[in-house]
Amino acid sequence: MFDLNKNYMELFFAVLMIIGLIIALISPSAAISYLIAFLAGIFAGRLMFDRKNKIHLPYIMIIAGFFIGYLIGVYYGNRRVVIVLFAIGAVVGYKLYE
Repeated sequence: MFDLNKNYMELFFAVLMIIGLIIALISPSAAISYLIAFLAGIFAGRLMFDRKNKIHLPYIMIIAGFFIGYLIGVYYGNRRVVIVLFAIGAVVGYKLYE
C-alpha cells in the first residue's frame, strides 16, 4: 500500500519530473530554456536556504526530479549551458536570501 507520509519524496520526484519535461517541451527557444533553468535554480537555492538547518535529502531529490525531467525535455539549447545556469541560479538564489 502507498503511504504518502513515508513516500512523499518519490511521488513529488515523479510528478515534478513530468512537469519539468512538459515545461521543457513547451519552451519555444533556447533563450527561454536558459531563462527557465536559471529561474528554477533560483527557486532551488531559496528552498535550500529555507531548509539549511533541517533535513535536506527529500528536497534535494524533489529538485533533482524537476531538473532531470527538464534536462530530458530540453530540445533547444545546450544541456551543459542549462546545467551551468541552473547551478548559477541556485547559488544566486541561496545568496540572495542569505
